[in-house]
Amino acid sequence: MAARLARAELVAGLAGIVGPEHVSTSQADLVAYSADFWPKAQIWKLAGDVQRYPPDCVVWPADEAEIAAVLGFCNEHNVPVVPYGGGSGVCGGTVPISGGVTVDVKRLNQLLEVDDASLIVRCQAGINGQRFEDKLNARGLSLGHFPSSIACSTLGGWLAARSGGQFSSKYGKIEDMVLSLRVVFPNGDIRDTGVRGPGAPDWTQLIVGSEGTLGIITEASLKVHPIPNAQRLRGYRFRNLHDGFEGMRAVMQSGLRPIVVRLYDPFDSMLALGKQRKVDRHGDEATDSGGGAVGALRRMLSERTGPSDASGDKSGGGGLLSRLSPLADSAKRRALTTALRAPNVLNRLAHSAPSPCLMIIGFDGEPDGVAADSWSAGELLAEAGGTDAGTGPGEAWLKHRYSVAFKQAKMFEMGAFVDTMEVATTWDRLESLYQAVRKAVRPHAFVMAHFSHAYREGCSIYFTFAAYHSDPLRAEQLYDTIWNAASEATLRAGATLSHHHGVGLSKRKHMVGEHGAMVHVWRALKDSVDPRGIMNPGKLFTDESFADPTHGATA
Repeated sequence: MAARLARAELVAGLAGIVGPEHVSTSQADLVAYSADFWPKAQIWKLAGDVQRYPPDCVVWPADEAEIAAVLGFCNEHNVPVVPYGGGSGVCGGTVPISGGVTVDVKRLNQLLEVDDASLIVRCQAGINGQRFEDKLNARGLSLGHFPSSIACSTLGGWLAARSGGQFSSKYGKIEDMVLSLRVVFPNGDIRDTGVRGPGAPDWTQLIVGSEGTLGIITEASLKVHPIPNAQRLRGYRFRNLHDGFEGMRAVMQSGLRPIVVRLYDPFDSMLALGKQRKVDRHGDEATDSGGGAVGALRRMLSERTGPSDASGDKSGGGGLLSRLSPLADSAKRRALTTALRAPNVLNRLAHSAPSPCLMIIGFDGEPDGVAADSWSAGELLAEAGGTDAGTGPGEAWLKHRYSVAFKQAKMFEMGAFVDTMEVATTWDRLESLYQAVRKAVRPHAFVMAHFSHAYREGCSIYFTFAAYHSDPLRAEQLYDTIWNAASEATLRAGATLSHHHGVGLSKRKHMVGEHGAMVHVWRALKDSVDPRGIMNPGKLFTDESFADPTHGATA
């Protein structure tokens, strides 16, 4: 490989394509684009390492032609390229571990075409997710895709990582919505994946989920839906998780298509139901649906360390950890870190109190159909042992479903770290998977879970881990220990390591353990379109994966 261009030469060449005002080497931009929301990168930053892997520069192309020219230039000079959308990924998918050029596509942000008759839209990949949905809503349409990151992610990012929205049980994940793409390959060639000759591969599904390792998505055509005229959500209580699983499975295999089915494990349910009882007594609005793991841990610590806040605090935390006055900061930190230093004890406390398991289920569509489906689901859930908990839990979840993602910062501010892992498997393995991952993680971190993204064949489990170590280096090692333990337990249980967050740097070392020698098929595809290896290097698989097909496999 030829020697890399000097930064001045690189910047000059790119400025000639996109204009000097759309190329940056400023320190602020290099720090901002050195990582996404991967919690491990946040650990680095809290330890003072604010840009472990900065890009050489950042560019903002205006259109597809400029992207093609940028990629052609970088390919000619062997410069790594990292595609970038909203930067909301949690797996390190946009960390430029080899430097190079970060290509931010957010200037490609237009809804280009709406076919009202066929319910198909064409849109540029850099559009913000919430703005995209708002534009559709203005025309009486919806994509039906509502990831927790909708306000800070892009359509291109959804496609690159095979995103799953909160209503995936009815509308599917993003790969079920996309019809075709326009993609720029490293040599600057542009392909419309909707144009497919006899025997040609399905480039749409090859590119979706490739996390920027094959090319840059510039446009997508997707199917959309009329905004439903009615929506109904409610809660059900189950004596235990097993009965809840049976209820979920019965609903999903009955032919019903709820927009959401979420089942919380006993600890998460205890907090949700306790919050709902407070709402019922005081007529106040719930500020946390029960799925907020960070708020849950904070509430648990407040119950163990001090009285609740009588001021009617609405932060979702309550008690000691929600009092944010400067005088309380040290006490909050001590309470949190002391608890997290003994994760086994913390996990036993959290799961020792008996609690029913809360399920939230909802339907949308025409009013009569929603009413009929809700009644049918209620009958199936009752047969599985469910008890109607009313509309409160469902309505509270819907109102605050995006809130939890913004609470994680509080944990990092207090010196701890928190992360999520979304695995998936078939119904027959679901309960054993849950137990296996909890058992593997509980010596190292506080762990809780809920079950969502349910389908006819199986379901996803969304684990949340919280942990602490006073030494930054040891904190990073602890983070890796947690992930290794959870990943190996997942693979031993016969499950997949990623339902919708992607792979990035976070899960790549375990990909061969899941896919085996099939990684060489991906390698052949990669070599055919990116022979110089400039596209998002180091993501999805480690380099060692291709030298030894057993590398990364678990015992």
